Amino acid sequence: MQCPVCQKNVLKNQELDKGLMAKHCPQCEGSWLSSFQYWRWLEKHAERLPEKDVDEGLMVPVEESTAGKLCPECGCFLIGHKVGHGIVFQLDHCATCGGIWFDKNEWEILRSRNLHDELHLVFSAAWQNARKKQEQKETYEKRIQSILGEPDYQHVVEFHSWLKNHPHKSSIMSYLKEVW
Repeated sequence: MQCPVCQKNVLKNQELDKGLMAKHCPQCEGSWLSSFQYWRWLEKHAERLPEKDVDEGLMVPVEESTAGKLCPECGCFLIGHKVGHGIVFQLDHCATCGGIWFDKNEWEILRSRNLHDELHLVFSAAWQNARKKQEQKETYEKRIQSILGEPDYQHVVEFHSWLKNHPHKSSIMSYLKEVW
């Protein structure tokens, strides 16, 4: 099995996590995780995995390869999927055999954020739609902030916070609509 990034090196066996075997490239330090290995590991360890508490997690550089990659298992193209949840890289997934390519440090970052046991969800339409919606919200917030400037934007945020739980919220909103 050859590395999808280097395309020269043969992948070597490596344990990504306790009981989770993967194939590792000694040159680019990426890892290939077969679908079978992932599901077997998840099934055995699901009850022992920690509760979700996504925090800042590990801050190490990712050496993401942006070139097209072929699946080392079945030869099909790998498809990149953004992770979201504050993680800026994307995971390369084979839609045919279900395997996943991790560029250097990607697994460690996912593990530090406690997302390593939800890899199968990252490739789902629901996950990707929620991620896109969050990105759109953040882009909109940044745009409004740049239009208003920081001081006025903070006033709007404070007003929104005050209005959100106000007992006469609908009356206030009706009044604001009426006076404009």
